[in-house]
Amino acid sequence: MDVRNRARSGRRILFAACLHLLMGATALADPIYTAIDLGTGSPTYGVDSSGNGTITGSNGLTYTFNPVQNYLPAQWNNTTQGVPIVQPARFPSPYDYGNPNNDFSYSNLTYMNSQGLAAGINQYGVAGHQANGEAFLTQQQANGSWGAPIPLWSGAQSFFGAGAIMVGILGVSPNGQVLGYGVENPAEPSRILYLYDTKTQALTNLTSLINSMTWTNSTQLPMGQSPNWSLSPMSISQFDNQGRILVQAFQGWFGGGGETTPHSLLLIPEGVSADPVAVPEPANWAVFGDSSLISTAVLTQTTV
Repeated sequence: MDVRNRARSGRRILFAACLHLLMGATALADPIYTAIDLGTGSPTYGVDSSGNGTITGSNGLTYTFNPVQNYLPAQWNNTTQGVPIVQPARFPSPYDYGNPNNDFSYSNLTYMNSQGLAAGINQYGVAGHQANGEAFLTQQQANGSWGAPIPLWSGAQSFFGAGAIMVGILGVSPNGQVLGYGVENPAEPSRILYLYDTKTQALTNLTSLINSMTWTNSTQLPMGQSPNWSLSPMSISQFDNQGRILVQAFQGWFGGGGETTPHSLLLIPEGVSADPVAVPEPANWAVFGDSSLISTAVLTQTTV
């Protein structure tokens, strides 16, 4: 991994790391993220005087954050009729006892953006024995039907009728990005946070990105802090309309002697301001954030 340290003001601690692409995806440009450590615990959500959404970290600093708002028309809610599948039912297959009725494949849609781009999960397998899931994208056509599905990432294999596990969609942005989770190896599952961009057709492993973040100069760390980050295995993740991504991560490897209280990390893409925003002070009290305490990372992506 090509890790490049970049000199900046001593008031900021920087990280630099490569961001991996999976499944042979290529990028038209190398996106850059700035990662902001908002402090431990969950941020507080609010709205500024202009109606923009905000989040405030335990460090007292506030940033713009407008969570993606998705909807799904009632006719596509909790139905499989007319929804495309990625993996067809496979016959013959192990455990179907020679009966094709035991093999299944069906899809449900989860979220759709205002441009008719929808994401869902295709479940397939053998009834009562094994199942898997595949996250996918599909574009609604002018006649209301759905276009050919684009596979995104897989879930873990499950057995004894448990259904698809460790695969999900967290949102579809107006700009055609999809946030969700799955696994790299269905046989040896470990939950991975993914971001797919329809414009660049790039699939980004955000778990690898976060876990590769390193303090630029670990000798300047406060006593007891680790130079490494580790994404929370069950990170409460979301993104906003401008591509900002909010995750939870630990300092030090989770379960390996690191912190037990997660930090909230805000990933801000290139071209979007990474500066905190001013908020009106309440009439009788105020919370002041010290900008010198901001910890940031510069995250660069390489193309494979």
